[in-house]
Amino acid sequence: MSGVKLGQAGKTIKVSDDLSVTVVREAENKLLSRIEVELYLEHITRGTPSRKEIQKILSSIYGAPEDSIIVKRILSEYGRGSSKAHVHIYLDKNIIRSVEPRYMLKRAGLES
Repeated sequence: MSGVKLGQAGKTIKVSDDLSVTVVREAENKLLSRIEVELYLEHITRGTPSRKEIQKILSSIYGAPEDSIIVKRILSEYGRGSSKAHVHIYLDKNIIRSVEPRYMLKRAGLES
């Protein structure tokens, strides 16, 4: 494993006054050399965090480079200041291009 810190499940990290992130679940997928993470984001006084912002937050939590983090989906809850996110953190960057669809690579800024 490439320096990624596991064991963050259940932890709540206050990123700023208006944003906190809870790692709901993390699972290691050894076949695809990645960690699959479910997040719960509380952002009551602001809009939904962007994919890039979530990449930066997870990079600081897990110690993984931002370009190895793919935010698969963000689901905002209507009428509430909270969202759920599903993220893949790859331990081997070479696998990303063979596993993730091209549109996800574009969204993550890994392909133009």
